[in-house]
Amino acid sequence: MKNEVKDEELEEMLDELDPPYESLDELKIGRLLDQYGIPFFYKQATIVHDQGKNRIAKPSFTLVSYGGAVIDYVAAADEQRVLQKEQLYRYNQIPAVVLGPPDLDKPNWDTNLYEKLERMSRQTFDPMRYSPVNIDG
Repeated sequence: MKNEVKDEELEEMLDELDPPYESLDELKIGRLLDQYGIPFFYKQATIVHDQGKNRIAKPSFTLVSYGGAVIDYVAAADEQRVLQKEQLYRYNQIPAVVLGPPDLDKPNWDTNLYEKLERMSRQTFDPMRYSPVNIDG
């Protein structure tokens, strides 16, 4: 359930507690997760297998309570980079939503992201129903 209470004192406290986000869009995503009470780790290191080698990836948000799902924000609006990240997470069986600036410019981006997370959560806990999350809806 989304918390929509506006309180300036609370906002100031949140500013002090926010991780050092790399962009304003990551701040928007982090605040959305906070509003819905979804705990997350920011830029948590994750080992992935990529092109025959293990390497460390640091997705923007790791959602432990959603089965280790990630939300990865790609600041450069490069569709090829978004596709590469989607493939990387899919190959490593990590439920993921990869977003770029155009995704956050859409109306109701927040509701759409929350709905994707809910679908992804159900699929994560029922492996017979797993299908990669499509960022276009």
